[in-house]
Amino acid sequence: MRRLLLIVSVLTFATGAMAQLQGVMYPAQMPREQIIHHKTFSLSYNSSYVMPSWVIYNVTNSMVDKTITVKAKYKPDPLVEARPATKKDYKDAGYLMAQFVNYLDVMQIEGAADETFYLTNITPMKLAFYKNVWLKTEDLIRLWATGKKGFEVICGPVLTDAPFPTIGVNKVSVAARFYKIVYDPENQQAIAFLFKNGSVSGTLKSRAVTVDEIEKLTGIDFFPELDDETESALESVIDYNFWDFKAEEKL
Repeated sequence: MRRLLLIVSVLTFATGAMAQLQGVMYPAQMPREQIIHHKTFSLSYNSSYVMPSWVIYNVTNSMVDKTITVKAKYKPDPLVEARPATKKDYKDAGYLMAQFVNYLDVMQIEGAADETFYLTNITPMKLAFYKNVWLKTEDLIRLWATGKKGFEVICGPVLTDAPFPTIGVNKVSVAARFYKIVYDPENQQAIAFLFKNGSVSGTLKSRAVTVDEIEKLTGIDFFPELDDETESALESVIDYNFWDFKAEEKL
């Protein structure tokens, strides 16, 4: 009986860990990368760079309580099959252990905040950039989500910029640029941002680009399920009337 319970427990854990996000349009499969699903985000892991090429999650809560803190327990992702990063890789490296998916956006799901500290969701960023640009973009996205059903957000490093400097024994790549894509499936609108790791000058609007530009830089097809006409309309233009950058003044 004890053996049966153990087997059931293991199967339950595996099923839960691998459950896909519901209703999300995943980017196209990248060659030689491992797709990993957690409770509130999924990613495509590239073991050559010890970094995901993309991470996808939902933003449904426009108001987050920033006074809530979670103890940062950084740990290797248990689902990684090859060459995982460790916390020691970041020791004395001069970079912040920055989250692709902020725990504040997934607090409503039990256990999800802890998963955001898996090292597959962590990347080396300069402190000033992370605080003044990356987090500010997340705040803007939450403001945009007010009164809407929610967004799909895809983010990651521009791995085609390689070769990269690396940190630690496991040679974690230090990306020169990052991207973030925001997709509103209800209104069929999308916008992207392109960032330089460490650069803090300029407005968020000045970093806005089309999804097409990010696809050309990364080689990733982010919306492969859309028909060609819809995909072209979505990815080739930015509707600045829809994406309210005046909200940036409130941040």
